[in-house]
Amino acid sequence: MKPTEFVKVNSQFWGEHLKGVSGHLPVSHSRELVGPLLYPRQLVLTETPDWNILELVGVTREYRSLEVRRQKAAGIDEYFGATGAGKPVVRLPNESLYQDTTIATEYGNGVLAAGFPTAQRLTLSELVGTADIGDGQLLKFAPGNYTALQRVLLTSSLGTSVRVHWAFLAIAIHRSEPADKYRDFLQGLVNAAPHLDPVGTAAVPRGGVEKLLKAAPFASTYQHALGKTTVGDFLQQHEEVLLAAFDATQLIREPVLDGQDSSPDFILERSDGTHILGELALPLLETAKDGKKRRRSIATQDGAARLAQYGEYFGSAENREFAKTKYGVEISEPRKVLVTGNQDLTTIPESKTPLELVDYDTLLRLSLAPKAAAAPTDAISSVTILGKQ
Repeated sequence: MKPTEFVKVNSQFWGEHLKGVSGHLPVSHSRELVGPLLYPRQLVLTETPDWNILELVGVTREYRSLEVRRQKAAGIDEYFGATGAGKPVVRLPNESLYQDTTIATEYGNGVLAAGFPTAQRLTLSELVGTADIGDGQLLKFAPGNYTALQRVLLTSSLGTSVRVHWAFLAIAIHRSEPADKYRDFLQGLVNAAPHLDPVGTAAVPRGGVEKLLKAAPFASTYQHALGKTTVGDFLQQHEEVLLAAFDATQLIREPVLDGQDSSPDFILERSDGTHILGELALPLLETAKDGKKRRRSIATQDGAARLAQYGEYFGSAENREFAKTKYGVEISEPRKVLVTGNQDLTTIPESKTPLELVDYDTLLRLSLAPKAAAAPTDAISSVTILGKQ
């Protein structure tokens, strides 16, 4: 299937499907849903030499026509951030669907458990690698493969660096497959889904999330017009998301480090007393020393290097005392988190110290996770081979 055909089929199919869902379920079955229904905001179509990849990203409370973004990647492993060697965590047979599942390397799963307290409440089951599995090798795709990942939390690792990515819906199809067969696959995928849990949507429990859903930042989570927003504005508008995603009690925006030319974009103090140094690799503006606003570098390698530098800064007792006096926080061995764009092609950069990469869509979804840890009794099977159970 040519890339132009891939764009045409997906634009038409998902537009019709999601529009139909939005006009039916919230109207006729609102009381049967667990809570507000979320829809994707953008259709990202990625072309590689051997594969076509679809991903629905962003979230919106009301369905809107999907924006379409086209891009290219060197390969399917680059796209899914699984570039390591060794035995994969999951080998994908033909026509497979993974739903409401966490797929993680052993090291990555440890980072999730310790650093993202709501992650375990996002999915119903997990597939975790063992110690003999190579860094970053999550998924093994087979030629002719149709794979759909719906509400799957992917966590790959390279050394002590981790990339966390929430896949609202991602589909990989080999480019040798014709358009009509691909459309049949999509129709079968949609038809097999439970009526109250349509493909390409996610329901979040009622309660405190309504306030967050109505907030202005929620409407721009797919990063529309972020290029006109400064770092400070973004942090102020999205403070509740960051606090909820990291189980934090305090956000320090754009702190100043004594004797340093640059500083982290934010510091988070978590409820357990630990701290996070954060850097935003997003299309934002920053204010230079001359007072002018300029587009900041969003390269992940640059962000990783800056975070390593800030980590070294807090290795000094004198610098820790400065932060305690100025901001009231006692920072020791802080985590380093780089927040990336939702649909950016982000591979794990080399880092001398532990580093966590997480895109904004993932943080948003973590912030909307249920507060209670109880698992639903009618849990959907985490692995389904289409046509089989």
